Amino acid sequence: MENKIKIKYLGYITDLSGKQYEEININGEETIENLLPFLKKLRDDDYIIVVNGKGAKLNNKVKGGDTIVILPQTGGGNN
Repeated sequence: MENKIKIKYLGYITDLSGKQYEEININGEETIENLLPFLKKLRDDDYIIVVNGKGAKLNNKVKGGDTIVILPQTGGGNN
């Protein structure tokens, strides 16, 4: 059974995490918030969390074999 979670950081999130990519070993399930505590310092609308291609929140649980992508929220102008 896979016990590693792959995490990719994009944009300024790379600067906050200090890396572009990492793998974390876990046993069982863990919340994203516990794995990536630096995200709690940001506002919820500053970033997007994607787990296995689907949107997620800090309190979502992940397990070995999952892939997490953290990217900055992008904004647009008025039309």
